[in-house]
Amino acid sequence: MASLENIENIESYLLALGLVLMIGELLLGFSVILLFTLGLSLLITSGLVYLDVFEPSLLNLFIAVSVLDTVLMVLLWKPMKYLQRDKTPRAVKSDLVGNVIELTQDTGPTQASTVHYSGVTWKVKCNESLPAGTKVVIEDVEVGSITVKSNITG
Repeated sequence: MASLENIENIESYLLALGLVLMIGELLLGFSVILLFTLGLSLLITSGLVYLDVFEPSLLNLFIAVSVLDTVLMVLLWKPMKYLQRDKTPRAVKSDLVGNVIELTQDTGPTQASTVHYSGVTWKVKCNESLPAGTKVVIEDVEVGSITVKSNITG
């Protein structure tokens, strides 16, 4: 029966496990910093064993991986937390903004109406009362609704 102390090519196993952890972290979108640092420490330890820096006993490997993981965690904590920060949502400019359409119903701030445009029935939002037939300019587009203003230029 083979002993855990005498595993041949243990650096290959460390390399494979390190790569699996790093790929897992990549798939999770760098959400678990420990997987990244542990995978990186396994890769570094594998390289050190391959270069015969120390004897590949389980105790030496455990100590090397633990120390490297702790050091990497301390060094990479702030940069990794920075990658995980919440980003402010950016307003998306729609191709519909600026288009002129004709209202099919009276609309206003308190009067709900809809308009069929570009194959979609949109809920119309407006800050002023406008009668049906008025040509309006699309100011903003949200899911299922458009904000319009009167088309003063014609």
